[in-house]
Formats: sequence, structure tokens, C-alpha cells
Amino acid sequence: MDSLTAIAERNELHLPAFGLDRFQEEILKRLHLEFFFAKCRVLISPHLRYSATGETNREEEDRLKSILDEKQELIEQLKRYLVYNLSLYSGLLEANSYNIALNNYLLISRFVDFGAHPGVYEVKLYTLSQEDLIAHYSDKIYLGRDFISDTRLDRDHFGIAFIRDSLAQQFSKLRDRVERLGSDAERDLLGRELLPDLEESLQDFAAEVGALMGSCPAHVSADGRDKEELREVNTRFREMKHTLAEAETSLREVEQKLIAESSDVARYVTKFRQDITNDVDYIMVKVNGRISDAVNGIRL
Repeated sequence: MDSLTAIAERNELHLPAFGLDRFQEEILKRLHLEFFFAKCRVLISPHLRYSATGETNREEEDRLKSILDEKQELIEQLKRYLVYNLSLYSGLLEANSYNIALNNYLLISRFVDFGAHPGVYEVKLYTLSQEDLIAHYSDKIYLGRDFISDTRLDRDHFGIAFIRDSLAQQFSKLRDRVERLGSDAERDLLGRELLPDLEESLQDFAAEVGALMGSCPAHVSADGRDKEELREVNTRFREMKHTLAEAETSLREVEQKLIAESSDVARYVTKFRQDITNDVDYIMVKVNGRISDAVNGIRL
């Protein structure tokens, strides 16, 4: 409840005017929000009804009911705020449009406090058919994660620091899960073929992010910006994309071996690989693509 309570304390979420295409409109209509209670998660439907995935207590439920009664306009703002962020700063909606459309545009957005950045939430996205929403909730399909702040819309350096810190956290969790859940053979395979190379790639990526943030402006724009500066920023992001692409290749190779062996650890490798794939797509489309269009003078 901490994330929802913090958001509810705001009077409003400021958004510029922006239009939605039909796909985004359908998602907004069916958007479900998910937050953590002490012992379970709570799912808030588009009509602001809620259901819990496990045991709750009276205090939690009373607080949630109060928020849903008193902050309806703010919650509707939050949904639009989320769709705006996903459209501007991620490629998740387009990359997963087939699965989302297949499930009648139902999108589940789980808000988790992103400890490395106060006031920022890591939003994990899932989709599932309406028919399976309650009875088979654990079968939901993981799509990826994004990051939103409840105080500002813009992101320094296209939010690359969020990606760096999230990947570091996910790598630590993956290593712990391999140690706890993997068989001797799996720990040997991952310890020999994946984790050292993956850690090195992520360290290289972190160094590239640090260099970018130390030498390039936090915000770039085609308006009044020197084209050579735009080219330099674009080159830095392209190199970071290449580093992540190498990590994604290593993950995919080991993932295929684990799946073939019906490994319990495979799903964690798959999820991490999917996160890195999404990050590569984001840099390619939303960063390199936009900057390249500006440098080339391309306008719709």
C-alpha cells in the first residue's frame, strides 16, 4: 500500500495535452492497477473495484476503500499518466501489441517502489484474458518494466540511469535464485557460461552510462541544438545498445539450453533476457530513432 498511499497524497498529476490512437485508447479503458498489501497484492479494476490475491487486514482494506472513494479523479489521472509515459519512454506497448490485443487490450500495471530513485516507481506490465483474471491470475504474461516518477514527466538522459540500476538489481536477484533454486549442474552451467560474462557486460554498460551522464546534456532537442552534439549523443546510445545486445545473446543461448532441459531456473533467465531485449528496443526506436530523424531533418 505504500506506493498507492504516496501517490494518493498528491493533489493531481500534471500532464500535457496528448492524443491517443485507437490501440492506446483501448488499453486505457481496460487498464488494471496493482499494488502490494502486506501479505498479498491488490488489483484495481478499470471501474475502481478491487480484488486481493491473498490474505488482507481491515486497516489495509479500509485505507484502500478510502482512496478509491476520495481519489477517483487522481486514479484516472494516474492511468493516463502511465499510458503517456509508456508511449513516450518505452517500446513496451508496441513490442507487445499482439499479446495485448489478443487479450482484448487488458493490461495489468504493478507499481513497486524503486528504491534507488526516491519518488520513482518501477512498473511491471502483464497481460491476461479477462476470463482468467481471477481464477488463473498466476498465468498472466510478463511483458516488461518501465519507470515513472510522480513528480516529473521528463527523464534525464532518456531515463538510462533507471535502466542501469534496474538491470543491476535484476542481475543480483538472478544470481541469488540460481544459487537457491538451481541444481548442481545448473549452477555449474550458469556460473561457467552466463553469470561472469553477463556481469562483465553490465559493468561495461554501467560505465558507458556514467560516461554519457558525465559529458552529455541531460536533455537533447532538435530545436536549437548543434547537430554534432546530437550525433555524439546518438553514438553513445548506440554503443550502449550494442553492449546490451551482447548480453542478450548470451542470455538467449543459455536460456535455450535450460528450456530444453525443463529447468526451473529457465523462467528467471527468460524474464531477464526479455528485460534486456526491451531495453535494446527502447534505445533503438525511442532514442536512436528519434535523434536520427532530427539529425536527418525527417518530419512527419
